[in-house]
Amino acid sequence: MNQFPLLSMEQTIDMIKQLHDRNPAFGMDIYEENFQVKDFLILENNGEGRASSYTRCEYYILILSLKGKSIRHINQHDYMIESQSLQLLTPGVIHSFDDVSEEQNSYLIIFNKKFFDTELKNLLEFHSLDLSPANFQGSEFEKIKNIYEQIDFEYKYKQEDYKQMTKSLVTQLLLILKRKKLFYSKNRVQNRAEQIFSQYLNLIEKHYQSKKVIQEYADILEVTAKHLSETVKEVSGKSALIYIHTRILKEIKYLLVYTNLNIQQIATMLSFKNSSEFSRFFKRYEGISPSKYRLSFKNP
Repeated sequence: MNQFPLLSMEQTIDMIKQLHDRNPAFGMDIYEENFQVKDFLILENNGEGRASSYTRCEYYILILSLKGKSIRHINQHDYMIESQSLQLLTPGVIHSFDDVSEEQNSYLIIFNKKFFDTELKNLLEFHSLDLSPANFQGSEFEKIKNIYEQIDFEYKYKQEDYKQMTKSLVTQLLLILKRKKLFYSKNRVQNRAEQIFSQYLNLIEKHYQSKKVIQEYADILEVTAKHLSETVKEVSGKSALIYIHTRILKEIKYLLVYTNLNIQQIATMLSFKNSSEFSRFFKRYEGISPSKYRLSFKNP
């Protein structure tokens, strides 16, 4: 699979400035004159009802939702994000969000692989296989919120060994999240249809660049194309093909907005026969050409 370009922390800071206050009570001040992005950020997002375009990042994002509801689209999955939830986004996943409620408030911890070196390799790999959010209540949630506030304190005052202390606190958050995910998985029972549907979504994530027809996925799952189509429809209410096309569209939108690749290059990366076929595919779903879509983001 081709390696798609990923957004750096520096690029992201330029994109998200409108979501963050100057001189914030919590988190770093990204407007500060001498502000520099290194391998760790802690921020507060005071947003109002909005949506985002699809992005792919080279870093981890640990999001504590304090207030509001939103739908977070990650790879093939759509997650309803409630207040008092914790979620880790890992490098390379494609994601966007749609806010459901007007008032939003969340704490974000952003870090890259250099921040932990190889210390937490197994823990981070565990989370990369399960991107779902976890909900917390009462004292559990207050404990997590307090850890975020401790991390904020460490970076504001930079006392002795503050980076090591921060790594320890972030590790606590990741372990708490792992425990909750394991609790959910022990209590989650899938029937055969749900298992096939889940496997199908995971396969699309691996092969969407090169496999665009149901039969190819049915062959891997060792079922008939008809059975796969009927199963996906039964579980999700949607056609099996729409999941393949939706995943391809997400990637196209990301590449159009955040890279300078031309139409032919994007078409080639996603295994379209030519740019004409690529443009027809995009226009069928979006109603405009890829070039016009790109222009709408550069000149909103």
